[in-house]
Amino acid sequence: MYSSTGRSRAISAMRLTGVEQAHGEATTRNSGWAVMETPLPSPIAVSVEPNAQQVGQVRRIAAAWLRNMCRMPESRLETVLVVVSELVTNAVLYGNGHSVGYRSWSPKPGLIRFEIDDGTESEDPLPQAPSPTAESGRGLLLVSLFVKELGGAWGFIQDGTIAWCCLPIHDDGRPVSGRREL
Repeated sequence: MYSSTGRSRAISAMRLTGVEQAHGEATTRNSGWAVMETPLPSPIAVSVEPNAQQVGQVRRIAAAWLRNMCRMPESRLETVLVVVSELVTNAVLYGNGHSVGYRSWSPKPGLIRFEIDDGTESEDPLPQAPSPTAESGRGLLLVSLFVKELGGAWGFIQDGTIAWCCLPIHDDGRPVSGRREL
């Protein structure tokens, strides 16, 4: 398994109005801008062999990152991990590559994005509703329902090699854009 981490930062500005600063005996009013650097969670990337045992490994890595680096609430965490597991499982079952890549990062404060890359070009698979007695085939349907419930967006890049998902870390009620530039 290969993994890497990096550093990310976001710049935020805060308007200071009416803040008094003491300089010796004189007091001045400052109504300027203060710029603060807010750290984003470090991005992660792992590459695993395409076998079913590795799905759990990727899920544990994702859980640790979401819990410890992103501070995702436990109330959302398990649902997000089902999405990760289903997309990694899809890559393992239907990909023809020598590895499955998982990347996750925070493109901006409060938002996470992850991608699963199986390296196999394919048409954009659509979620399907299998028969009630079918033992499989519900993965993308679950992904679609859970991502919508979480206020996110998901899909595949044009050549089908990468599944992506963007989700808010906290439930703020606003939908997330799925644009590639995130």
